[in-house]
Amino acid sequence: MKDLLHIQAVKTGDTRAFAAIVSDYQQMVFTIVMKIVENREDAEDITQEIFIKVFKSLGQFKEESEFSTWLYRIAYNTTLSELRKKKLFFTSIDDNLSTINEIDTDEKEEEEIEIKLQYLDIALKKLPPDEIFLVTLYYMDEQSIENISIISNLSASNVKVKLHRIRKKLALELNKIIQDEYK
Repeated sequence: MKDLLHIQAVKTGDTRAFAAIVSDYQQMVFTIVMKIVENREDAEDITQEIFIKVFKSLGQFKEESEFSTWLYRIAYNTTLSELRKKKLFFTSIDDNLSTINEIDTDEKEEEEIEIKLQYLDIALKKLPPDEIFLVTLYYMDEQSIENISIISNLSASNVKVKLHRIRKKLALELNKIIQDEYK
């Protein structure tokens, strides 16, 4: 509801209301972009580009979906577009995955978890940006299949199929990494 009030204010010419939108969503957008691109400066630039696009196209927001879903879609498209333009590298996401439940484990178990996260990070870096984005939205941002469908402009069944294929790819890649490690 608060978003809609800010959006209506911006649409009527109150540009200060857009500052509130940026304040509310800046960290979320930056986090998403940072999960995909390696360089903080690039992520900051892309985040700024996203909010410029949001401001320019706010009049096109039809309020049929949640504002955050609409914003995610712009973030998704802009990030992929910038990756294609600049051929940016993908980021390590083990920082995001390392927030696994903090269970008291002995040092050996902690070391095994760290090794598994490193392997997963290596495997994830081999995925194309759109697949990294889908994995990030589903597993880390806990977005629903329906929201991911809206954000990525894919059907819900296509999102499910892509996530299934990505999991298979990751499993194969992890097996290769582990086999190579123990040769």
